Amino acid sequence: MYEKGWELLYFKESALLFSEHSGIQIPDDMPSPFQNSKDNIARTDQIELVHPISKQPYPFELMEYEHEGQMVRYAIAEVLEAGLPYKCVWWKKEPIEEDRNKENPSQVIELEHQFGIYHSVPGMKEFLAKYKGMAFIEIWQEYHEFLKEKFGELLVPLVPGNAEKEITAIFDLYEAERIEDFVSLYRYCNGNDLEPWMELMEAGQPAYAHITGYPLMSLKEILMEAEDAVKDAGRQEEVQSIPEGFVKDNFMLSWKVPIYRDGGGHFIAIDLDPGTEGRYGQVIEVDYKYDDRVVLADSLKEYITVLYYFVKELGVIYNGEGFEGDKPISAYIVRS
Repeated sequence: MYEKGWELLYFKESALLFSEHSGIQIPDDMPSPFQNSKDNIARTDQIELVHPISKQPYPFELMEYEHEGQMVRYAIAEVLEAGLPYKCVWWKKEPIEEDRNKENPSQVIELEHQFGIYHSVPGMKEFLAKYKGMAFIEIWQEYHEFLKEKFGELLVPLVPGNAEKEITAIFDLYEAERIEDFVSLYRYCNGNDLEPWMELMEAGQPAYAHITGYPLMSLKEILMEAEDAVKDAGRQEEVQSIPEGFVKDNFMLSWKVPIYRDGGGHFIAIDLDPGTEGRYGQVIEVDYKYDDRVVLADSLKEYITVLYYFVKELGVIYNGEGFEGDKPISAYIVRS
């Protein structure tokens, strides 16, 4: 059985995983999460593949290893079948592309926006140009309606919005100029409702929300992070800005307004103090584990348009595997 190039390697009771006759069969010299200590080099913790019985999308832990010129990938999940814990393992082997960050000049699409980390994505330039003249909140509403139509009851609802004074309090912390599109967004909604999100996840059901498939933070959550971050407003750390010169060496969320967090130190945030080459209000990735600070878009408006493009045109919503697409969003970023 195959799913997006993945082969179902094992689907039996968890207790039989290492059984001599019924257990998982992997060559001794092949790196795996089960029998050796080679480093897992996956850049994301989770992907989404189909459940082998229900045929519905299901979250899997992702593990990746380099082996003899190939990338060996494993997607692993524990599921309940007939009241018993089953281990489900997909795997996929692909040749490692040499110089994967070097693009074929004939295939590169130069975007009008200044960053171009997605410049190798076919159709992105035209899609961004189409929505360039549209008001942010109109793009957000169209994006939201598309997600509702595509995912139905699996889309986590939005919470009603906030008063303008409550929203601008975040910018007052830094005495910074407010981002009008951020104000419009949080007047329209107050992030995704986490209660149905957790209910779906605990029930083993797929759940979808608005920021690469995950929940948009509430204003209260953002304010709590900002109140902690403003204490570090003068603190510096050495970071690698991608592109170079766009992001300052500010510590973690200092001078930033997060809109997404994973609970493990990974954020997507609006930058209120960019580098000399950057732009006020640019959207960046921040992660306490890595010193990379990738600029994802030059504004909140552009970032939401990029997310809309990925789910509408490529079927990609999670920053693991897409709902229908073959690559995670992060795989499309040109980091060099």
